[in-house]
Amino acid sequence: MKYVFVFCALALVAAGTLTKLTEPDARSPVPVVYWATDPNPARIEQIRLFHEWLVKNGYTTPEGKPAIELRLDTVNFDSSKLIVQGVSGVAADIWDRGVPDLENYSLLADITEDARRLGFDTSHTYPALADLLSVDGKQYGFPCNVYVVNFWGNADTFAKYKMKPPPRSWDIETFERIGKEFVGKANPPGKRRTVFFTSAANATLLRVLARSEGLDQFNETLTKCTLDDERFARSLAMGYKWTYEDHILPSAADESSFATQAGYGGTHLSLFQQGNYGMIAIGRYMLIRLRDFASPPRLFLSHLPYVEFENTFVGTRAAGIYAGSSRKKESAWFLAFLASKEYNDNIVADADSLPPDPAATTTEAFRHPPEHPNEWGTHEAAARAAQTIAIVESRSPFIEPSSVGRIVNVRIQEVMTGRATPAQAAKDTAERINEEIQRTLAESPSLRARYEELAALQEKIDQYRREGKKVPLDWIKNPFYRRYYVHKGWAQEN
Repeated sequence: MKYVFVFCALALVAAGTLTKLTEPDARSPVPVVYWATDPNPARIEQIRLFHEWLVKNGYTTPEGKPAIELRLDTVNFDSSKLIVQGVSGVAADIWDRGVPDLENYSLLADITEDARRLGFDTSHTYPALADLLSVDGKQYGFPCNVYVVNFWGNADTFAKYKMKPPPRSWDIETFERIGKEFVGKANPPGKRRTVFFTSAANATLLRVLARSEGLDQFNETLTKCTLDDERFARSLAMGYKWTYEDHILPSAADESSFATQAGYGGTHLSLFQQGNYGMIAIGRYMLIRLRDFASPPRLFLSHLPYVEFENTFVGTRAAGIYAGSSRKKESAWFLAFLASKEYNDNIVADADSLPPDPAATTTEAFRHPPEHPNEWGTHEAAARAAQTIAIVESRSPFIEPSSVGRIVNVRIQEVMTGRATPAQAAKDTAERINEEIQRTLAESPSLRARYEELAALQEKIDQYRREGKKVPLDWIKNPFYRRYYVHKGWAQEN
């Protein structure tokens, strides 16, 4: 029996040695940095460009080769995997996450000093993104690309019904009037509607409408959900009206029939290409797939409608450095590459949303891609929206963003299916989110002191507003209200 144990021990040692010798790092002549990202084929070209950038900028071996090797880790891109691995101390060096998914700042390295030294601080991207990339003055990420939600429209579909494309900027009355005219011309009387102004009412459209009346999902200090308000109820009621009374947006049944009926693509972009939707609310990244169609339509861009304050959402797929990485210095080179001309030109050519650096949107290659004249006029409009009307989604430190999204979406569906009135859904949304905030505080006493400090500050803000005083801008933690208070003249700027 002892020989069996000896044999097993020797086998295990041999297997371990073989595994160590065949690890990728062991076979590489330079340090390896792992990038946890999605399996997009574009990443291969981006890695090649990064290695060229390293050589061009002097990050080389004595032989003039790249000083590090960047490798993809697409298996562990899932957020839950990264968190588990991060806590265990074995995660990839660079985390490529969507924001607000990039909220686990305790697992990310503070890159503030590296960003200033290497030229990828938040001044090198869109000002609206600063609140997503930094916390308490410390930077934790830099954009890989930037998305802004606008209506991308099919000009050929509008021309088919002898209509001009809608204006770039419009209020809800204009939106509704043009929408009714469009579906009236596109759908024969007495037959089932198969053409709609845009896709179904969703949280993005309805929350932009509420924001346009000055209501965000959280208060100024992010301590309380404030959607139990008639302005959110009005936006829910508007979505219902546009769907079931005006029929300019499809219902769930309409969308289901598209997905099952022969001849329809079953996806929003296919329906848009085929003319079933005149517009879709989406980011510039939609062009990646649209360019693969045999005959892409002529495009136009319009902003989402508003009541009083024009706005839309901006977000980013950002890269951060794992706090437990042994390659922080080398990983910072990659984030500097994201701010480079080489990388931004790559994003411009691929149409993978907006490039991280706004300067790249002023080029002729961005505005008028020679192979895609059907897109001319849309690119600069998308970039301008990112720098003028776009505001990031507010995130409370006392509740996970995914929980907020889930609660809001459930209540919207209850209204759209007739299971709740807009007023009741608005009330329930706020109650559920505020219950989750209190549950977080009960489970995380360390957050209680910060919460009470901000709640006290909220009382001061409310008092100033009641007395008609201007509120110091640094009191306001919600990025939406910082913009809105300045717009209304309610802010005392620092």
